Amino acid sequence: MLQVNPIYQPQICPGPGSESVAAEWVTRRNCADIDPNVFFPNDGAGVIAAQKVCAECPVKDPCREYALANNITHGVWGGTSERQRRRILRDRRRAARAA
Repeated sequence: MLQVNPIYQPQICPGPGSESVAAEWVTRRNCADIDPNVFFPNDGAGVIAAQKVCAECPVKDPCREYALANNITHGVWGGTSERQRRRILRDRRRAARAA
């Protein structure tokens, strides 16, 4: 039986190209009715399962950006694993230094 994930309501979500974006994306996420433990896996197979939920999510991008902006280091957010988010942040820092 799936446990309903309580709605997390962050106040603002920094987004690319804007100073802040209201976090209304939280109400439109595909994961609302899925056990939150799915998104905090212990292995690669669990990450893949979580990413499948995110794959067709209409708010995948703002979810990922929220995790990046708030330095969330655990779990799958916006279809990205912890390792993928570290790479994104590293690449963005490198691009900013090169500019």
